[in-house]
Amino acid sequence: MTTKKGNLNDGRSVYLHGKKVKDMAAEPVFSKTLSYIQKYYDLNASDTMFLPPKTHEDLVKKREIYEKVSRESYGFLGRTPDFINTGIAILDAYADVLGADERTNYAQNAKNWAKRVKSEDLFISHAIQNPQVDRSKGLTELLSDGQEFAAVWIKEKRPDGVIVRGAKQVNTLAPLADELLVFNLPGLAPADKDFALAFSLPLATAGVKVVCRKPTMKTDYSLKDYPLSGAFDEMDAFIILDDVFVPNESLFVCGSVEKSNAFFPGSGFFVHTAHQDEVRGFVKLEFVTALAVRLAEKLGLSQFLRVQEMLGSLTVNLEMIKSSIIASEVTAHMENGVLTPNMQVLLAVRASLTNYYDEALRAIAEFASGSIVGVPDFREFENEEIADILKASMTSPLINAEDRALLLNLAWDITGESFGQRQRTYEFLHGGNPMWIKNMHWQSEDLTSAYQMLDKVLENAKSEK
Repeated sequence: MTTKKGNLNDGRSVYLHGKKVKDMAAEPVFSKTLSYIQKYYDLNASDTMFLPPKTHEDLVKKREIYEKVSRESYGFLGRTPDFINTGIAILDAYADVLGADERTNYAQNAKNWAKRVKSEDLFISHAIQNPQVDRSKGLTELLSDGQEFAAVWIKEKRPDGVIVRGAKQVNTLAPLADELLVFNLPGLAPADKDFALAFSLPLATAGVKVVCRKPTMKTDYSLKDYPLSGAFDEMDAFIILDDVFVPNESLFVCGSVEKSNAFFPGSGFFVHTAHQDEVRGFVKLEFVTALAVRLAEKLGLSQFLRVQEMLGSLTVNLEMIKSSIIASEVTAHMENGVLTPNMQVLLAVRASLTNYYDEALRAIAEFASGSIVGVPDFREFENEEIADILKASMTSPLINAEDRALLLNLAWDITGESFGQRQRTYEFLHGGNPMWIKNMHWQSEDLTSAYQMLDKVLENAKSEK
């Protein structure tokens, strides 16, 4: 089993179903999903993905390739190679903020790594979320309590590198990646120097253990029964770093809380990956919106005024997201010689898309109602004893029995199955806590002109004789 770059049976330690995986190709959850990831390379996406945007036309070109890649999985694979590659494309322009010390030149390490990733067209997965073992305590306090896997920390410093130990959770598509980029989100406390790290390593590095969650993929039925969950599973994994050696040349941050907190926003990754992510989110929202409309039409609901209003709300939401993404490009600004999308607009998209996606799921579930839970196994349509009666009873002037069952199965896959529930959770939380996103947005919003109008009204009122 190979990606564009080589054999996934390269010695990596991947655990699934309570055992270590010996042959990645023998597991459909990997082999089937990999075929969708491979389409990224089939589209020659990296030709555009690694382009540092200098003009508005560059941003449009990148958006168009994000959309093409996303459409291959209908928007349901959120961490395909283009996600991190958007940040790698511009890392040269930002890397100097990482600096250097007596151990190594972190800025040069990042530039060298970006060059290699581009040259070899590697698939990079990222690990940033710490296990939530006790959120009432800081990382240093947890480590003092003996929680050695509450985050990734420096266990030992050597002249040629460091030994790290710890864990990261919810590392999406990590089992299929070439390398793992490990870093922290902003938020380390001054005492957390041992946790101040950013680095990248091959998945096959000794001591790296990838522990997969339970799959959502359905392998005992046809795609007619499970159109999406039978096709792929964007596997999430728990990453254990069990005394892993990180050489100096692979370090981007080591021991500096300030540099660790600044890595994600300061490296340019935050805003440029957000651009890709919101385009992918738009494609997914478009898919579920279309499904809601198709259900309403084929189940004879679109004539009702309330249903028409619901569908109108969904299409309005869709256009708002599409227009906002374009607005983030039109109002982009130059930063370190790179044309950078408007992060305030992208944050607004991120804050809204979760609710819009949920609204579409609720509409799908309501339109399908009781029909969605009574769809028989598709093999029953070939059962000589009942097939004719089944087809006759499920067929309507709007849609035949098999197409009706298939449409309802798709609706169930997205709203009721574990595949769909995982997707819903992903949309709600993958970009950060929605409360944090909104708090961050209002604190960064430029209301200068609005305050001037407000002050003018108040001053006029005060000055009245």
